Amino acid sequence: MISGWMTGVSKAEFFQRHYHAAPYSEPGSARSAIPLMTWDLVAALIGARPRPDLIVARGGVFLADSEPEDIEQAQELFQSGCSIVMRHVNRFDPGLAALAAAMGTELEGEVAVHVFATPIDAVGFGWHYDCEDVFIVQTAGTKEYLLRQNTVNPEPTIGNMPANMEFEKESSPVMACTLAPGDWLYIPRGWWHRGFGQDDALSISIGVLSPEAAGKSR
Repeated sequence: MISGWMTGVSKAEFFQRHYHAAPYSEPGSARSAIPLMTWDLVAALIGARPRPDLIVARGGVFLADSEPEDIEQAQELFQSGCSIVMRHVNRFDPGLAALAAAMGTELEGEVAVHVFATPIDAVGFGWHYDCEDVFIVQTAGTKEYLLRQNTVNPEPTIGNMPANMEFEKESSPVMACTLAPGDWLYIPRGWWHRGFGQDDALSISIGVLSPEAAGKSR
Protein backbone atom coordinates (compact mmCIF):
# COMPACT_ATOMS: atom_id res chain seq x y z
CA MET A 1 0.00 0.00 0.00
CA ILE A 2 2.56 2.61 1.06
CA SER A 3 4.84 1.83 -1.87
CA GLY A 4 1.92 2.58 -4.19
CA TRP A 5 1.75 6.12 -2.77
CA MET A 6 5.43 6.78 -3.52
CA THR A 7 5.86 8.63 -6.80
CA GLY A 8 8.68 10.99 -5.90
CA VAL A 9 10.92 8.49 -4.16
CA SER A 10 11.61 4.78 -4.45
CA LYS A 11 10.54 2.47 -1.66
CA ALA A 12 14.20 1.68 -0.96
CA GLU A 13 15.08 5.37 -0.76
CA PHE A 14 12.14 6.07 1.56
CA PHE A 15 13.24 3.37 3.97
CA GLN A 16 16.87 4.45 3.80
CA ARG A 17 16.41 8.22 4.17
CA HIS A 18 13.08 8.75 5.95
CA TYR A 19 11.61 5.79 7.80
CA HIS A 20 12.33 6.19 11.54
CA ALA A 21 14.36 9.29 10.62
CA ALA A 22 12.74 12.26 8.86
CA PRO A 23 9.29 13.41 7.72
CA TYR A 24 8.22 12.93 4.12
CA SER A 25 5.20 14.08 2.14
CA GLU A 26 3.76 13.71 -1.34
CA PRO A 27 0.88 15.56 -3.02
CA GLY A 28 -1.98 13.69 -4.63
CA SER A 29 -0.54 10.19 -4.73
CA ALA A 30 -2.92 8.79 -2.06
CA ARG A 31 -6.14 9.76 -3.88
CA SER A 32 -7.27 6.13 -3.78
CA ALA A 33 -7.76 6.51 0.00
CA ILE A 34 -10.17 9.47 -0.27
CA PRO A 35 -13.33 7.29 -0.43
CA LEU A 36 -12.24 5.44 2.73
CA MET A 37 -12.97 8.40 5.03
CA THR A 38 -16.06 10.49 4.35
CA TRP A 39 -18.62 12.43 6.38
CA ASP A 40 -21.04 9.55 5.83
CA LEU A 41 -18.57 7.19 7.46
CA VAL A 42 -18.15 9.61 10.39
CA ALA A 43 -21.90 9.48 10.94
CA ALA A 44 -21.99 5.69 10.62
CA LEU A 45 -19.15 5.18 13.10
CA ILE A 46 -20.63 7.57 15.66
CA GLY A 47 -24.01 5.87 15.37
CA ALA A 48 -22.64 2.32 15.58
CA ARG A 49 -23.09 0.22 18.72
CA PRO A 50 -20.55 -0.79 19.75
CA ARG A 51 -18.50 2.02 18.25
CA PRO A 52 -14.84 3.08 18.22
CA ASP A 53 -13.18 4.86 21.11
CA LEU A 54 -14.10 8.53 20.66
CA ILE A 55 -12.21 11.63 21.83
CA VAL A 56 -13.41 15.24 21.75
CA ALA A 57 -10.71 17.93 21.83
CA ARG A 58 -10.58 21.69 21.40
CA GLY A 59 -7.58 23.99 21.46
CA GLY A 60 -5.26 21.21 22.54
CA VAL A 61 -7.45 20.17 25.48
CA PHE A 62 -9.33 16.88 25.79
CA LEU A 63 -12.94 17.51 26.82
CA ALA A 64 -13.85 14.80 29.30
CA ASP A 65 -17.51 13.80 29.55
CA SER A 66 -18.29 15.45 26.19
CA GLU A 67 -18.61 12.29 24.13
CA PRO A 68 -21.60 12.72 21.79
CA GLU A 69 -24.44 10.23 21.90
CA ASP A 70 -25.29 10.61 18.22
CA ILE A 71 -24.30 12.41 15.02
CA GLU A 72 -26.47 15.43 15.88
CA GLN A 73 -24.56 16.03 19.12
CA ALA A 74 -21.29 15.43 17.28
CA GLN A 75 -22.23 18.06 14.70
CA GLU A 76 -23.01 20.56 17.45
CA LEU A 77 -19.62 19.95 19.03
CA PHE A 78 -17.91 20.20 15.65
CA GLN A 79 -19.62 23.50 14.85
CA SER A 80 -18.45 24.86 18.23
CA GLY A 81 -14.82 24.20 17.24
CA CYS A 82 -14.30 20.71 18.65
CA SER A 83 -12.34 18.02 16.85
CA ILE A 84 -13.79 14.52 16.82
CA VAL A 85 -11.27 11.67 16.92
CA MET A 86 -12.13 7.99 16.64
CA ARG A 87 -9.50 5.37 17.38
CA HIS A 88 -8.88 1.85 16.07
CA VAL A 89 -11.56 2.28 13.41
CA ASN A 90 -10.02 -0.57 11.41
CA ARG A 91 -11.90 -2.82 13.84
CA PHE A 92 -15.23 -1.33 12.72
CA ASP A 93 -15.00 -0.58 8.99
CA PRO A 94 -13.96 -3.07 6.28
CA GLY A 95 -12.34 -0.48 4.04
CA LEU A 96 -10.12 0.82 6.81
CA ALA A 97 -9.45 -2.75 7.94
CA ALA A 98 -8.17 -3.53 4.44
CA LEU A 99 -5.98 -0.40 4.56
CA ALA A 100 -4.46 -1.52 7.88
CA ALA A 101 -3.86 -5.03 6.54
CA ALA A 102 -2.17 -3.69 3.41
CA MET A 103 0.12 -1.44 5.46
CA GLY A 104 0.93 -4.39 7.70
CA THR A 105 2.27 -6.38 4.75
CA GLU A 106 4.93 -3.70 4.08
CA LEU A 107 5.80 -2.44 7.55
CA GLU A 108 6.89 -4.34 10.63
CA GLY A 109 4.75 -3.70 13.68
CA GLU A 110 1.20 -3.39 14.95
CA VAL A 111 -1.02 -1.25 12.72
CA ALA A 112 -3.94 0.84 13.98
CA VAL A 113 -6.09 3.30 12.03
CA HIS A 114 -7.56 6.43 13.62
CA VAL A 115 -9.68 9.13 11.97
CA PHE A 116 -9.87 12.87 12.63
CA ALA A 117 -12.59 15.41 11.89
CA THR A 118 -11.13 18.89 12.44
CA PRO A 119 -13.18 22.11 12.11
CA ILE A 120 -11.99 25.14 10.17
CA ASP A 121 -9.63 27.41 12.13
CA ALA A 122 -9.28 24.84 14.89
CA VAL A 123 -6.61 22.82 16.65
CA GLY A 124 -7.64 19.50 18.15
CA PHE A 125 -4.62 17.99 19.88
CA GLY A 126 -1.83 20.31 21.00
CA TRP A 127 1.86 19.64 20.41
CA HIS A 128 2.52 15.96 21.08
CA TYR A 129 4.45 12.95 19.84
CA ASP A 130 3.60 9.29 19.40
CA CYS A 131 5.36 5.98 19.96
CA GLU A 132 4.17 4.96 16.51
CA ASP A 133 5.39 5.92 13.09
CA VAL A 134 2.42 7.81 11.65
CA PHE A 135 1.14 8.05 8.08
CA ILE A 136 -1.54 10.72 7.58
CA VAL A 137 -3.80 10.84 4.52
CA GLN A 138 -6.02 13.84 3.92
CA THR A 139 -9.45 12.90 2.54
CA ALA A 140 -11.46 16.15 2.82
CA GLY A 141 -10.60 19.81 3.35
CA THR A 142 -7.14 21.23 3.95
CA LYS A 143 -5.08 20.84 7.11
CA GLU A 144 -1.72 22.29 8.10
CA TYR A 145 0.71 20.24 10.15
CA LEU A 146 3.57 21.72 12.16
CA LEU A 147 6.47 19.37 12.92
CA ARG A 148 9.52 19.48 15.17
CA GLN A 149 12.24 16.95 15.80
CA ASN A 150 12.10 15.60 19.33
CA THR A 151 15.24 16.26 21.38
CA VAL A 152 13.45 15.79 24.72
CA ASN A 153 12.46 12.12 24.30
CA PRO A 154 13.62 11.16 20.80
CA GLU A 155 12.91 7.41 20.95
CA PRO A 156 9.71 7.00 22.95
CA THR A 157 8.40 3.58 23.84
CA ILE A 158 5.15 2.42 25.37
CA GLY A 159 6.99 2.07 28.66
CA ASN A 160 8.52 5.56 28.78
CA MET A 161 5.68 7.79 27.56
CA PRO A 162 5.35 10.54 30.18
CA ALA A 163 2.10 12.19 31.22
CA ASN A 164 3.82 15.55 30.73
CA MET A 165 5.73 15.55 27.44
CA GLU A 166 7.51 18.83 28.39
CA PHE A 167 7.15 20.51 25.03
CA GLU A 168 8.37 23.76 26.59
CA LYS A 169 11.88 22.22 26.70
CA GLU A 170 11.97 21.67 22.93
CA SER A 171 14.34 23.92 20.94
CA SER A 172 14.32 22.34 17.48
CA PRO A 173 13.09 24.36 14.47
CA VAL A 174 9.50 24.16 13.24
CA MET A 175 8.61 22.63 9.88
CA ALA A 176 5.24 23.05 8.15
CA CYS A 177 3.30 20.87 5.72
CA THR A 178 -0.15 21.53 4.29
CA LEU A 179 -2.24 18.59 3.09
CA ALA A 180 -5.13 18.70 0.61
CA PRO A 181 -7.31 15.69 -0.29
CA GLY A 182 -5.16 12.86 -1.65
CA ASP A 183 -1.94 14.17 -0.08
CA TRP A 184 -0.08 12.14 2.53
CA LEU A 185 2.51 12.81 5.21
CA TYR A 186 4.85 10.52 7.10
CA ILE A 187 5.75 11.53 10.68
CA PRO A 188 8.50 9.42 12.28
CA ARG A 189 8.10 7.97 15.73
CA GLY A 190 8.76 10.60 18.37
CA TRP A 191 8.46 13.71 16.18
CA TRP A 192 6.39 16.52 17.66
CA HIS A 193 3.37 17.51 15.59
CA ARG A 194 0.20 19.58 15.69
CA GLY A 195 -2.60 19.92 13.12
CA PHE A 196 -4.69 22.96 12.22
CA GLY A 197 -7.84 22.84 10.11
CA GLN A 198 -7.70 25.39 7.29
CA ASP A 199 -11.10 24.03 6.21
CA ASP A 200 -13.47 21.56 7.78
CA ALA A 201 -11.17 18.59 7.34
CA LEU A 202 -11.11 14.81 7.47
CA SER A 203 -7.98 12.72 7.73
CA ILE A 204 -6.87 9.14 8.27
CA SER A 205 -3.99 8.47 10.65
CA ILE A 206 -2.24 5.11 10.33
CA GLY A 207 -0.01 4.28 13.28
CA VAL A 208 2.63 1.57 13.08
CA LEU A 209 4.04 0.48 16.44
CA SER A 210 7.43 -1.07 15.78
CA PRO A 211 8.78 -3.88 17.99
CA GLU A 212 11.35 -1.45 19.42
CA ALA A 213 8.68 1.11 20.36
CA ALA A 214 6.57 -1.65 21.88
CA GLY A 215 9.53 -2.68 24.06
CA LYS A 216 9.85 -6.07 22.40
CA SER A 217 13.19 -7.68 21.64
CA ARG A 218 13.69 -9.02 18.15
